[in-house]
Amino acid sequence: MNKCEMLLGGPGLEGYAYRAEVFCVTCGQAMIAEGPDEVQAPFDKDSDTTPQPIFFGESDSAEYCGHCSDYLYGPLE
Repeated sequence: MNKCEMLLGGPGLEGYAYRAEVFCVTCGQAMIAEGPDEVQAPFDKDSDTTPQPIFFGESDSAEYCGHCSDYLYGPLE
């Protein structure tokens, strides 16, 4: 998957996981577009080196964007 494909997302894309945080689609795609070469690498690495897409995210607690703090998914109570 190349950088352009990473920015397109797809059905069910709820955000990106990167370096132990989750990011909304807008912040994640901005990070990919503006990031260094390591961020633009294919998705064959782990989330410590390359943002990984989150499709249909599930969590036992509410998840918020690590940059803008927008609610992403998970129960609010």
